[in-house]
Amino acid sequence: MTGTSQLRKAAQVGKFLVPAAVAFFVGRVIYANWSQIQQAEWTLNPPYLIASAVLCAPWFWVRPLGWNLLVNAFGRRVPFSAVFRVVRHAELSRFLPGGFWAVAGRVYLVKKWHVKASSALAATVVDLVLTTLAALIPALWSLGEAFPELGRVQKIVFVAFPIVSIAIVHPKLLNRWAGFAFRRVGQDYEELEIRWHTLLGIWSMYAAAWVLLCAGVALLIRGVIELGPGGTTFMGSSYAVAWLAGTFAMISPAGMGIREGALGLLLSRWMPAGPAFTLAIGIRLWLLTLEVGWVGVGALLPRPEPPAEKDVTASNEM
Repeated sequence: MTGTSQLRKAAQVGKFLVPAAVAFFVGRVIYANWSQIQQAEWTLNPPYLIASAVLCAPWFWVRPLGWNLLVNAFGRRVPFSAVFRVVRHAELSRFLPGGFWAVAGRVYLVKKWHVKASSALAATVVDLVLTTLAALIPALWSLGEAFPELGRVQKIVFVAFPIVSIAIVHPKLLNRWAGFAFRRVGQDYEELEIRWHTLLGIWSMYAAAWVLLCAGVALLIRGVIELGPGGTTFMGSSYAVAWLAGTFAMISPAGMGIREGALGLLLSRWMPAGPAFTLAIGIRLWLLTLEVGWVGVGALLPRPEPPAEKDVTASNEM
């Protein structure tokens, strides 16, 4: 018991120390290469920036749509406009220390629509799994160039990935591992009543949004700095690699510091380290600005009233 408590304390300390250390490393690289940043051919190309915002836009709509379909599959009918606001507001809370606020935010905010906490949590877990699987599509595009020694592994993964994805999102298998996980933490689990090709469709939708998001990141880079020909596809897909690095680290809120460090290292293959790490921070700020903008758009969507408790009970009994 003592060992477990010590491990938890160490994990809590690590949540602050590791991101701080990575942030220090990023800042140190920028400071040490300040002359490179000053000498870089910075520019401002509005058409590229507009195109970047357009290509990034589906990412902010697809996640709420996918989660809406998953919540509805648990027998709860929630309008998309309400889910859009729930997801967009909850996602902003991921920057708080702890790493669970984005999940808790969805569970809490959708509660007024009489969605059980277990159903909202299960839908969120499935959503995160599908999002991570979808991120591998653009990430795998650049892994071969980022890590040449993994070239053979990349080919194997490209063949195995569709098979594994179909198996993971199959409702029968999904309900088994999700039900087991929920029982382990003492939570009830309602089975997801959805066809596997619908789940595969959500994953495909996420994958398409990921590809467009990475293309938007690549256009952002092209819109703020003059670079030689080539490397655009790699620079865009590098964001997916960095996103996965921050997600799998699980010790930094929203992957802060870790994601920028990984992206800076990847971009430095195509430009000096100073501009690369500066761009990594700029990409974070750009996407955050777009995200806040879409939160504002959500405020303009219709605001349907949640059904009364008696209406929900009657609907469940039918």
